Amino acid sequence: MNKGTQTMVWDLFVRIFHWLFVILFFLAYATGDEKGSLHKYIGYMIFFIVTARIYWGFFGTRYALFKNFVCSPLKAINYLQELTTGKPTHFTGHNPAAAWMILLLLTTSLVICLSGSLACKTKGGSFSFDADQVFSFARTAYADNDERKAHGKKHQGRAQREGEGKEEGREDSFWGEFHEAAANIMLSLVFLHIIGVFISSRMHNENLVKSMITGNKA
Repeated sequence: MNKGTQTMVWDLFVRIFHWLFVILFFLAYATGDEKGSLHKYIGYMIFFIVTARIYWGFFGTRYALFKNFVCSPLKAINYLQELTTGKPTHFTGHNPAAAWMILLLLTTSLVICLSGSLACKTKGGSFSFDADQVFSFARTAYADNDERKAHGKKHQGRAQREGEGKEEGREDSFWGEFHEAAANIMLSLVFLHIIGVFISSRMHNENLVKSMITGNKA
């Protein structure tokens, strides 16, 4: 391979997205247990840049386009088999294994953002309490001068609210656990991606990390 010949492969947007995504994901993972709003805002930023990357995958530069690197699973498997032989096919852009990793990372990111939003929404809903409606109901009930009937309705309303609270609590727990599981899957994918970059760099005798900084590949 002629190392003297360099081709601009990764445009500025792709490079900024790549490193910003790395920073934001690890920040989001590190702040996952905090009670403040930082984790939520980081999630919004991740959703924004992932959405922008998906847009760029249809309307961006040559090597950023999905149509330029998305391939069949069989092609990715064949590439992985080539890695075991020590003579993998060289690709100027993303190799087939990396292509599928990108799709998994983008998809999992959207799943994490969506589940986090639902977990946040259900958690907020469990604390919502319309006091005016309750007091209005109580005044109307006692205005009938039927204290026993009103007392029964009061307990019935309380039981209904408690039931709704438990239901919302279960929903909050589900989405929270789903969000956490998706984040752990993402962490595993990120480490697999790092391993893949290391192996591919060694096999093709090129510095893929540097190329994602400069944008150039041999």
